[in-house]
Amino acid sequence: MGMVGNFHTHEAFIKRELKRAHGDAGWRDLSDYHHTQIHNFQHERLVHLLVTLTYALANLITLALTLAFPSIGAVILDVILLVMFAFYVWHYFALENGIARLYQLDQEIIKKCLSKLKT
Repeated sequence: MGMVGNFHTHEAFIKRELKRAHGDAGWRDLSDYHHTQIHNFQHERLVHLLVTLTYALANLITLALTLAFPSIGAVILDVILLVMFAFYVWHYFALENGIARLYQLDQEIIKKCLSKLKT
């Protein structure tokens, strides 16, 4: 299972847990676990951002070389790198959107924690 699949699995788990009744310690444990997962996903997002930027730079360099020294091999390399870059951009945005959803779930967990403290 890939990172996007891990997002969906974790998101579904947290949504199920938000529907359950927890004690004060249960909400704190869930919050701690969720924060650990967010941290892991943020690290993965950073790695993919660096890889995506590297592919963008490689695309620019090969495009410049193709314009300077036109050849069919250089054009093929440009196309391959461009396709790979497109997939990396798609994957990075999937990670970015997943992190945003996890932040929203974090807000809900915090609200549950605070409501338990008030009662």
